[in-house]
Amino acid sequence: MVTAARRSWPRWLAVLFVQLSLCATAARANELLIDQRSLQLNDLLTITLSVDGPFAAVDEVHIPVKNLVIVGEPWVSSEFAWINGDVTRRKVFRYRARPLAPGPAQVGPVILDAEGGQRETLPAAVLQVMPDRTSGSNDAAVVLRELLETGREPLFVVAEIDKTTAFTGEPVTVTWWLYNGTSVQQWQIVSVPKLADFWVEEQNRNDTPERVYLGDLMVQRVPIRRVTLFPLQSGSLTVGGMTVEASVMHRRRGGPFSMFEGEIVETTFTSAPLTLVAKPLPPGPPVDAVGDLSLSCASPVQKRGGPVVLRVTLSGAGNLRAAAAPHFDGTVAGNVQVEGGEVTVSRDDAFSMTRQWRYLIFPAGGGPLTIPSLSLRVFVPSTGQRKELRCTPSFVNAIMTRPAEPAPLPPVTPRERETRWSWVLGALIAALAAVLAIPPLRRELALRRAVREVVHDATPAEIRARVEARKPIDIREASDRGDAWRALRSLLDAAEKDRDIAIDSEDEIARRVRDVLASR
Repeated sequence: MVTAARRSWPRWLAVLFVQLSLCATAARANELLIDQRSLQLNDLLTITLSVDGPFAAVDEVHIPVKNLVIVGEPWVSSEFAWINGDVTRRKVFRYRARPLAPGPAQVGPVILDAEGGQRETLPAAVLQVMPDRTSGSNDAAVVLRELLETGREPLFVVAEIDKTTAFTGEPVTVTWWLYNGTSVQQWQIVSVPKLADFWVEEQNRNDTPERVYLGDLMVQRVPIRRVTLFPLQSGSLTVGGMTVEASVMHRRRGGPFSMFEGEIVETTFTSAPLTLVAKPLPPGPPVDAVGDLSLSCASPVQKRGGPVVLRVTLSGAGNLRAAAAPHFDGTVAGNVQVEGGEVTVSRDDAFSMTRQWRYLIFPAGGGPLTIPSLSLRVFVPSTGQRKELRCTPSFVNAIMTRPAEPAPLPPVTPRERETRWSWVLGALIAALAAVLAIPPLRRELALRRAVREVVHDATPAEIRARVEARKPIDIREASDRGDAWRALRSLLDAAEKDRDIAIDSEDEIARRVRDVLASR
């Protein structure tokens, strides 16, 4: 008797464990979790949202955050379970987020809505973002030392600026460098500074990596962005940081076989901001452009009795897109029109711009024509002085001509007017038809997606459970929906008993699932 009692203990323990597991599964509820309550500025946060029952039917959930930004798309998983004869469904969303600034941050509250008007609000989770010592410096050696001391991956971004003080409108070059001292699988830029206080010109960069020593460690660096900035206003202006994310192979141990072992970890880093002091231009007359510029004028040319064409070119290191066209210092004996103003940019290491105008002069009479000098007032940052750029006067033996007047539009005939109104009416009818067709098309696409989710890689029992989870139906219901549900149940029951029926009737099962989901 004692032996029989001892043998029955494992069986009772197994039954008790199964019952406790079922009770724990049934007690699960919607919940919002974060993996840490305190993180540094350059860390990543994992947000886990678990929903079950009717709330698991949603395809996406909006997660409100403060002082955080969601990175990429969420990872989603679903599961179905039978508990005491009932079907339960559970869905898990996992989000990745990165902090924006030191200080308090918040995830949630999250509002969940389900069919039938059910609503639940999950309370917010509060966390603290700690300042990162590495995010306050753009010295590559300092940043690398801090990362190694804190046991973090040696991958970071620093920003370099060619000058910290400049006049308003003076060109300033900023380069962001990516330093890498580990095994990177992939990386990407996820955030760039807005630079609202500057006129920005992107520059080319040499993407060839180079190896440099930072202390005793050799690392690889590559420029990932280079821009030329022109301050639009005076004062202390901030160039924000750039954020990169990377997947890094983290080695578990050293030795000759370490290259075959490790795990992929995600890391992020935001470069420290830069401060530029922009000085206003010294008092004096207004200027047409700022920079080290030069002005050149070609000889005037008149061809075949047309206008006299004078080509003027302004070039140098400056924001020529905002430069005004040079003006004549005297009166021109004729009608003057200015065309062009096209800008070309040299985006190599030595940044420069070129802008060209075409002055069209229609002489008031024939004979010698004197073209007065052209001038442009600029401010030269290197000297801190204003300067007059000037082209010398020129002469041409001109032929009298006048600007071409636009040809009058031909009169519109009644037939053309009717044709135009026909096109307008046809366009309005087409637009109205498109508006009326959009809602049915959306419903049709949603229905097809729901049918695919129900029947994809599912057994008859799983199909039955998924349909019941989406649309609970009483099998005795006397309606079109009840008829469709009974027809589907009969086909699924037959498919469970006979495997060949299940294989040959996939299209029929999908059609009947569609009938059930489309019924009201």
